[in-house]
Amino acid sequence: MTRLGILGVAALAIAILASDALAQRRGGAARGGVRGAVVGGMVGGSEGAATGAKVGVVTGATRSAINRETQARNQFEGTAEYQNAQHSNFIEAPPEVLGTTAAATAKKPSGEAVIRKDDKPIVGITFPADWNQKTGDNYISAVSADGQAYAMLVTLDGVADKQAASKKVKEGLENYLKDVKYDEPSETKGGAVVITGTGKGKKAGGDVVFAAGLFDAGKGQLVGAAFVVDAKVDDYYKETVRGICQTLRRAEDFEK
Repeated sequence: MTRLGILGVAALAIAILASDALAQRRGGAARGGVRGAVVGGMVGGSEGAATGAKVGVVTGATRSAINRETQARNQFEGTAEYQNAQHSNFIEAPPEVLGTTAAATAKKPSGEAVIRKDDKPIVGITFPADWNQKTGDNYISAVSADGQAYAMLVTLDGVADKQAASKKVKEGLENYLKDVKYDEPSETKGGAVVITGTGKGKKAGGDVVFAAGLFDAGKGQLVGAAFVVDAKVDDYYKETVRGICQTLRRAEDFEK
């Protein structure tokens, strides 16, 4: 290869590396699975999320994608690869990374769940009909039927700003997980901060991926939304999690 050719290849390699680094700084564009779904689907993160937030339901192409994903996940969970692997069980050990919930019996969702403050809706979310859901005065949590995916929505009181809230969320993650590795933090168009990464459950030891979003639900009320999924089924829950994110409604959405 000529010297000019070598220089050309080197320049191309540098350009690719620089592009990748820039993508990571701008919100981890290279992230896939559940982490990428939360970054793209969190409140204000995309037009699809904004459309979903207005009606509180999963619509259009996202619904079709969830149906295809559910079929693929059911097929994968029937394989020897899945059945012989170690898994998390969030039904037995829920990863309450945003705070400990009160003892309560989990129930099937019956539509949108809403957290209220002074009798006014602050934030709402809708989980799939086959998940098991718990609700409290300031939280809503749910776990998938197979115990491989967990979600939690909490109003964050007593924190001054998103920086303080981010610190609190990381403390919660590290209380439940070990060997935590964080991605570069992301911020959506609507101002939501998203913390993503990987780790291992301290109790079961299974590999997991996580994504936690922090956003203003209205009038300065900060809310945290966290998702923890067994790493083995990461790619089989991304559309489901994206759909859940699209059902998030803030205070102003209830007035529309």
